[in-house]
This record gives sequence, structure tokens and C-alpha cells, in this order.
Amino acid sequence: MSRTASRPSRRLRFVITVALTGLVAGACSSSPGSGSSAGPGGSAGSPASGVATQGTRDPAALGVEAVSTKADYVSGGDVTVAILPPAGSSADASTATLTVGGKPATARMGKDRRGRTIATLSGLADGANEIVATLGSSTASLTVTNHPVTGPLFSGPKIPMPVCSTEAYDLGPATDADCSAPTKVRWRYRATDGSTKALPDPTAKPADLATIADGPNKGKAFIVREEQGVINRGIYWINVLDPEPGAPAGAATPWNDSGWNGRLVYQFGGGCGTTYTQGFLLLNSAPMDVLALGYATATSTLNTYQVMCNDVLSAETALMVKEHFAETYGPPVYTIGSGGSGGAIQQYLIAYNYPGILDAVGATLPFPDAFSIAPGVVDCMLLNAYYRSDAGKGLSEAQRGAINGQASTKTCDFWESTFAQNIRPDSGCALDILANAGDMIKGLPQGTGGGSGLPKLPADKRYDPATNRSGLRCTMQDSMVNQLGKDPATGFARRPVDNTGVLYGLSALNAGTITPDQFLDLNERIGGTDVDGRPTKERMTTTADVIRPVYESGRVIEGGGPLDTVPIITVNVYTDDLGDIHDRFRAFSVRERLKRPDGSMAPNHMVWTRGVPKGQTLIDALTGTVDVGTELVTVLDDWLTALDKDTGSGDRTAKLERSRPAKAIDNCLAEDGTRISGLDIYDTPGPCRDRYPVHGDPRTAAGAPLRNDIGKCQLQPAANAFDGAAKLITVPFAEAQRQRFASLFAAGVCDWSKPGVGQVPSKGPWQDFGH
Repeated sequence: MSRTASRPSRRLRFVITVALTGLVAGACSSSPGSGSSAGPGGSAGSPASGVATQGTRDPAALGVEAVSTKADYVSGGDVTVAILPPAGSSADASTATLTVGGKPATARMGKDRRGRTIATLSGLADGANEIVATLGSSTASLTVTNHPVTGPLFSGPKIPMPVCSTEAYDLGPATDADCSAPTKVRWRYRATDGSTKALPDPTAKPADLATIADGPNKGKAFIVREEQGVINRGIYWINVLDPEPGAPAGAATPWNDSGWNGRLVYQFGGGCGTTYTQGFLLLNSAPMDVLALGYATATSTLNTYQVMCNDVLSAETALMVKEHFAETYGPPVYTIGSGGSGGAIQQYLIAYNYPGILDAVGATLPFPDAFSIAPGVVDCMLLNAYYRSDAGKGLSEAQRGAINGQASTKTCDFWESTFAQNIRPDSGCALDILANAGDMIKGLPQGTGGGSGLPKLPADKRYDPATNRSGLRCTMQDSMVNQLGKDPATGFARRPVDNTGVLYGLSALNAGTITPDQFLDLNERIGGTDVDGRPTKERMTTTADVIRPVYESGRVIEGGGPLDTVPIITVNVYTDDLGDIHDRFRAFSVRERLKRPDGSMAPNHMVWTRGVPKGQTLIDALTGTVDVGTELVTVLDDWLTALDKDTGSGDRTAKLERSRPAKAIDNCLAEDGTRISGLDIYDTPGPCRDRYPVHGDPRTAAGAPLRNDIGKCQLQPAANAFDGAAKLITVPFAEAQRQRFASLFAAGVCDWSKPGVGQVPSKGPWQDFGH
């Protein structure tokens, strides 16, 4: 079924605070957790191609290639293909004839931004479709597999979605159980007073219509076209500059002349929730300064991590929305990722697992991925419970800070009040978490108002351990049950959470901040949680079989794979001392994982550091002033452009380093606002290292490495803590204290020098979890 059959015919300023508020606001099937990598016809395209295509071809022969999406993952009955004449041929590709399934096909022909002749075909049947192109005496064929526009493609069986958001976003009532709704197109314009206004009649230009003041579109009418509809059950938004409304969307050539520069900025919203709803946006889908430069933007509610903390579903949605964009406006030359916090997580994981969807990563307020940060988040909840107990309430602020490993104890408070709730299936639903964030969520964009007016998962559909054990469980692992699999004993998603052998407060002990007795008492009482997130006296334990799918399915990013092949700029806003959860060490955790085998820095990962003005609170930082403007997008664009033009010798790594713009290099702002750049600024004494120190979390304070990618540690004998080659405890213990320690850690203590239990390599990119 084509998109047009189910819906009417389709025709920052990037402010870092958008990402911050986004977080706090923020018939065939594979077996669960056993994704298979794409086989022939499903390999990733060139990392800088702007599309995910189906592999290489013989340049001496006529070629036909899918350019709107991967050939295996066409959706909605439409596909755009490129017709590629043999090298050296003078044949006009626009004269080619096309058939689909042996029948003549009507195609919308045009040229894309790379000068290729493209044809958009509609009316594809579900399943396999053979496309044959004939040019003169040459023929070429391509088989594409068409899927419903409602999905899924590869994310696995549909996650329940009993609640739609179409009415909340003015699309009207949903028309089916997949939350479909008719597509709408609206226009808005920038007024001469600087405001943005609706333009009900796009053919009538208002008196206060502003023109673009500078840049490549200087002098053009500042009118933006917004398309909104439903793809893959998520509500999507596409925005593009449209100075002369009236040109029919879907005609490739008019959009080549619209002011669009051929680049697509794909936006990802923050958070990490499990709502089982169609969701909401927690970002500005139409950043006017970016649009003025000619960039188009796209996003979906299912690219907001607070809606569903499922990066595979996000990747699938991005692929489908990008396909629709390519078939409507033309294939983008580059697709540049943008987003912070959970939006950064999605970008890293999509570039790692589904290369070709994004050509560059622009990650602000970074976390590497959800699963590797989860242990420290749960630790915060356990530690805070201990600090409130009679045994722990005597610890000073300094002692608690040293145990937590963070710059401020407020960081653990922040985690506990928001995303630590994801461990509880009956209170982890996203809108409940938003309510816990209190004043932090004021002023969210897109009229969310912290969830006001947006439908929530009804109480009778939520899991309750006593009254509704068959209800929907709002935990992070349940949002990714297709990747992790189910526990056969409970029927719930497997829970890869463990704190066996963790020496809480180890750094604080060795520094003399806490005493051996305080250290022992803490570790005796820390406990854990059960499958329903309730406190237990016992610590949490998992097995290799439970945690292995986390790594095999690619849910923890590592180097040595596709993530090494794309330009990445990570922006760290230094709010560690304000108690923000976006602490600095996350950016350097990513850097550690991407290091080359010889230990040197990966040339494709740059870190920009921005401070918060003196006297500002965390809420001030979240609502106002730290801004990288459009620079992040334009620098990544420059990097991709230079990379594309590099025809010199060397591998991809060499070209990434050679083509990297000077503006992309690691940089920070000194206290006086001076920008300091260089590849060693974070390793040598100076403002960039000294003004912005790296801290950690409870796991690194317990001895975990900076890369912080171990979910369950391998154990070593408890005696090694005092006498091993890598002596863990450096302060003296009395004999009675040693015996107490040996009894407490009879099973052993963490050996962080070894890979984690079940920590195996990913099965590879483009894993398919079924449909």
C-alpha cells in the first residue's frame, strides 16, 4: 500500500538548552534478542553518501540503485532510484524506460544534487519488486522490498501503542490502530519584528514579511514550509525554506531552486522513557536560523528518546522519514545529526549500528548509550537510600560526593528524581518522570507544557505488581524487549543490571575521605532492587546469557566499527558543579572507546567545551544562554564536503583527519571568552583542562575505567584487593576488618582490568530484529 493511498498526496537556532529541556522534560520475525546482520543487498552505503544504498556496482555497466533508502527497506509503496549510465557513455539517462514487476512504470524524473538522473516510482506491491531500467541496448535490474508505511522494517514486532497523539498535534483523530492520520502542510514566516507567525494563505505575502538578512539565501522571502504526518506510527515534521510557496512538493527540480542547500539536519530529542504512546516532541522542529541557511530539518516523535528509549526504533523511523523526504524533496547530499542528551545517544547508536542514515554526528550534552550509563544511575538511587538511612545519614557532603564520584551530590539527586525511576515498571512511564522534574520542564517547546494536554498511558494499562501483572511495564529494558529477549520465568524483558562485587566508595576510602568501617558499612547495606525496582537487601545479579545480547545487538557503542567512519563533534556544556546529570566525563568516555588500537585519539571525534556564566543556576543554564548557534551544523557540513572532495591516497581514517576543518578541532572557551583550540588542550595543563575537570560516577569511583562500558564485572578473589598485583585497597585494615571484608565479598570483587561478563563484540551493523 502506497503512502498516497493511505494519506493525502505528499507533496539551532540550535540552542543547547533545547536538548537539555528535552531530556528533563527528556509476518517474518527473528527471535527476540537475536538480530541478524543485513546480508547481500543490505549492506551499508558509503558513510558520506547521504543515503544508505545497496552496495557497489560495476561502473562499466548500466546501473540502477535505490537512493531514497536501502533496497531491502523501502516503505509506503514509493522508491527513488538513480539511473547510472556506464562510465564514459554519452547516453542520456533521462530517456531510460522503467518497468516494475514486468509492467511499464510511470516515474517522476529529475536530477539530484549530485547530478544523477533520478526516478521516483510509486505503486509498489508489498514484498519484493523487480525494477528494470533500459537505456539503449543496456538493461539493469534492482530488486527492492516494500514494507507498509506503518512499519516495522527491522526493529522487531510492534511495541504496543494504545495511545495516539494525533489530536494533540492538530492532525485530527487517528484513522486506524497504528495512529495514522492525514498529512498536513502549513507555512509560517519570519516577520519584520523578529517574531515567527503562521501564514494561512501561502500565496498572499503579508506586509510584515521579512527577507533573509544574510547568508546564501540573502534577500529571499523568509517563508518556511512545514509538513506533518505519520510514518512508522510516529508523528513526523519536515521543515524547509519555501520563499515562493505554490511549487508542487514532489517535483524534484523546483525544490532544487527553493533555497534548500541539499542538506538535511535530522533532529533527535532527549530523555529516556517508555510511554507506549505515539509521543511528543521536546525540541524545536523548525530552528529558523538553520532553515535560513538553506538546511532542511526533519524529526519524529519516535526520535524523541523520552517517548521510547529504543534506538533501533529511532533508527528505523529516521530511515523511513528520510526516505519520504528524499522522494518528496530530493535525496539529501548529506544528513547531519543534531540533538543532545538522549538525542546524542540516538546519534551515536544509529551511526554505530545503522551506518548511512547519518553522515555526521552533532551530539550535545553527550551520553554514550543508555545501557552503559544505567549502572551508575541505579547506583545513585541505592546510594541516596543509604544516605537517608540511620547508618548513612552521618556521612558529610564531602564524603557522599567522594563516594558518588561526581562534582556535586546534586547530580545523584537529579538522577534519582528522574531517570532512576526507569527501573520501576509502574512508575517509570515518561510523563510521570517529567512531573518529577518540577520547574526544570518549564517552557518546553512545541506546546508540551511538561505533558499538559498530551495523552498518557491509562492506569488500567500499566503494570502493577499486585493488581495488573499483565499490564505494560515502563522500564528501559521493556522498551527494548525485541533486542534483549524475555525472561522465560516471568515473561518480562530480561534485566541486565548487576552490582555484584562492586566496591562502592573505593576511591573515597583510598583518599582517606571515609574510614574502613564506613566503607564496609556502606558495602554491607547498599543492596539492590528486584525485577519490579523495589529495594532488596541483596545485591543485583545477572548472568552472561542475560547481558550478552546488550553487547551482541550493539546497544553499547565501541570503536573499531562504523562509528569510526563519520565526522563527530561532541559539545560538552560544563555544568558538573551545578548538579547536572550531563557530566563532563561522558564525552571522554566516548573518546576512550573510540581510541585507535595504539591508544591515540580518533581523528573523527572532536570535543567542544562551553562553560556556564558565573552566578547562573542549573535552571538558568537549562533555559537560556549557552549557545553554539549554527556553527555545529555548518562545520560538520564543511567537514563532509571536504571529505567528499578528498581523492587522495590513504584509508578512511587518514581522509577524515586530512579533511577536518580547523574550526572542528577540540576547543574550549576560557573564562574571558577566548576560544582555545588544539589536539592536546585536554591533556596538558591550561584552561581547557583546569577550568573543566573530568569527574566520574559511582562506578568509576569504585574503580571502573573511564570508558565505563562494563555492565557486569568479572570477579577476582577478595584477597586480591589487599595483596594482588593491582592492589585495590591502599589503606590499612585491621584483621577484623579484613575478615569482615572477606565475608562480605566471598564471591569476589570486581576486576576492572578484564572485559565484562558477556561483553562480546557486536554482531555487526544493520541487524534485523524482524518485522
